[in-house]
Amino acid sequence: MKTVVQIVAGLLLTTATAQAQWVTQPFNFAQPQAAAAYTDAVDANTAWAMSSGLLAEDVRTNQVALTTNGGQNWVIKQVTGIGSSETLTSISAISATTAWVTTFRTSSGGGRVFKTTDGGATWVVQSTAAMFSEADSYPNSVYFFDASNGMVMGDVDGRNGGGLEIYYTSNGGATWARSANVPTGTDGEFGTYFPVAAVGNSLWFPNNEGDIFRSKDRGVTWQVAKQVGDEDNPVGSIAFRDELNGLAVVPSFDDTEHELFSSADGGATWTRLTYTGPLHSFGLVRVPGNGNYLSVGLDLGNGDQGSSYSQDNGKTWIRLESTIDHLFVDAASPTAVWSGHISANGTGVNKLTSAVLSNRGATLVLGASLSPNPSTNGQFRVQWPAAAHTGSATLTVFDVLGRQVQRRTLDVTRGTSTTLDLSGEKSGVYQVRLESGSGVSQLRAQVQ
Repeated sequence: MKTVVQIVAGLLLTTATAQAQWVTQPFNFAQPQAAAAYTDAVDANTAWAMSSGLLAEDVRTNQVALTTNGGQNWVIKQVTGIGSSETLTSISAISATTAWVTTFRTSSGGGRVFKTTDGGATWVVQSTAAMFSEADSYPNSVYFFDASNGMVMGDVDGRNGGGLEIYYTSNGGATWARSANVPTGTDGEFGTYFPVAAVGNSLWFPNNEGDIFRSKDRGVTWQVAKQVGDEDNPVGSIAFRDELNGLAVVPSFDDTEHELFSSADGGATWTRLTYTGPLHSFGLVRVPGNGNYLSVGLDLGNGDQGSSYSQDNGKTWIRLESTIDHLFVDAASPTAVWSGHISANGTGVNKLTSAVLSNRGATLVLGASLSPNPSTNGQFRVQWPAAAHTGSATLTVFDVLGRQVQRRTLDVTRGTSTTLDLSGEKSGVYQVRLESGSGVSQLRAQVQ
C-alpha cells in the first residue's frame, strides 16, 4: 500500500524571512505540522489552501483555508464527513463557493471525493462505492476545469487492465466514468504528490517512475511518454504555457542542479533543456496571460529555497529571492500567486507582491522564409536555419480575417524546409506562423 510521503523531518525548525517580492499571510490549522502544502488560486480575491500530512506523518486535521479578499483574511473550514483514519490528499477549486478534495484511508487503503458548494461549510461525498475501493487504491489528484468537467487520478488498483485508476465527469461530479485503456507506465508505477498541470482541455501528471501522462480531452483518454526521468530521478512538477509547449523538472534532492525537460508537442516527446539561472524544483507553474513560468523551492538539505521566473521558455531563470521555503505554488494571474508557507512561527501561505510576472517576455523571433512568394499555384517552400528551431514545431496558417485554415506539426530537427500547400485556398494574403520551443517565425504568403 502506498503511504503518505514524509518529505522533510525537522523542516518546522527552520525559519524564512520574506523579501519584498513575497508577503507571508499566516494562519494555522489545528495541528502545527499540517502545512498548507497545496494552494489553489482562483482569481485576484479568491484562493484555497489545504492542510496536508505531506511533511509529517499522522496529520489528520482535514481542514482547508479560504480567502475571498486577496489574502487579507483567511478562514479555516473543517471538511465534514471524513473519518478519523482519512487524510486529505488534493484540492481543486473553481470559485469562492465550490471546491473538491480527495481523501485517503490510512487504515484500509482507498479513498473518496468530497465537494462543497457553500464555501467549505458543508461537504458531500461524490465518489461512488466502487471508486478507489481497493486496498491499493490511492486518490492522488483532483482537478476541475470548470463547474462541470473534472478528473480524479489514483494509483494502479489491479482493475481495468492494470493502469492507473482515473475517472472523469461532465456534470460536476454527480456521476463519474472510468477512463478506459489508460496506458501502463514503467513497472512499479504509482501516482505522486505533485499537482497536475492543465491548460485548455489538456492535462499532464507524472508517476514515480519518470513517466509523464497526458490527456487532450479532459481526462477521457490518455497517452504516456515513458522514462523522461527514471526510477531514481523521477519527474516532479510540470507546467505548460499552452497546449503544446511545456516544461518538466526532475528534482535533485542533493543539490540545486535540477534537470529540466521541454516539450513542444503537447507532451508526446521531451528534450533535455540546458538552462541558466536558479531553477527551483518543488513547484513549477505557468503564469496565465503571458508566456512566463515561475519556479519555487524549499530547503530539503540542498539549499533549494527561493523563487525565480523565466520569460524565454525555461532557458533563463531570473531570481526573485533566495530565502523563503515555498511549498506548491499556483497562479490565477501575474498578480494573484500563492505558495504554501512553513516556518518555525507557523504555517499559512506566501503571496507574491511583485508585479514582475506581469511583464511579457520578448518572444524570440527566428529567421524563416517562403519561396516563391507570391505563388501563382499556391505552393510554397518554407525554410528555416538549421540552428534556429529545434524539436517539434507547429506550422499554422491564417487568412486575412484571422481564421485558421491549416495547422500541422513538424519535426524540425529532421530538416530545414517543408512544403506549404495553399492551392485549395482563395487568392489573397495569408499569415504563416512557425513556432517551436525555441521561438517563432512570422511570415506572409501571397497566393495569386
